[in-house]
Amino acid sequence: MLMPENSNEIFKLLIEKGTVFLNQFDIPADHKKFFIVAGHSPDKIITCAVYINSNIHTALYKNQILLNLQVNIKGVKYSFLKHDSFVCCSTPLFITTDNIMKWINDNRCKYIGCIDSEDLENITDTLIDSGLLTDEEIELFFS
Repeated sequence: MLMPENSNEIFKLLIEKGTVFLNQFDIPADHKKFFIVAGHSPDKIITCAVYINSNIHTALYKNQILLNLQVNIKGVKYSFLKHDSFVCCSTPLFITTDNIMKWINDNRCKYIGCIDSEDLENITDTLIDSGLLTDEEIELFFS
């Protein structure tokens, strides 16, 4: 999906909670990661996103609080997953829709699909209850 420069407003309309992208992030280098748009501002200028990881990093098993912020999603529910995976709600990402569109135009990012409402609700509740977001951020992204 290559987006012309003047289609920014149209692209913003397409960004919905639960949308999944595969992106080539800079760190670590050459590592593609799925991310989910968990929430967005009313004008859809900025999103609150979370990574999908194949496994829970072993260091997290030493910290129950961080471990509780890993949300399991079933691989059988999503054609883009090869196996059960974990949504990392311990590291919310604030990504502008302009950046997502730029990444798509640079062929670094692509739309993959959407997660279902049950998983989205679980992720949203986990983020809201995490203590990692301010009341203002919760209002901005999830109201």
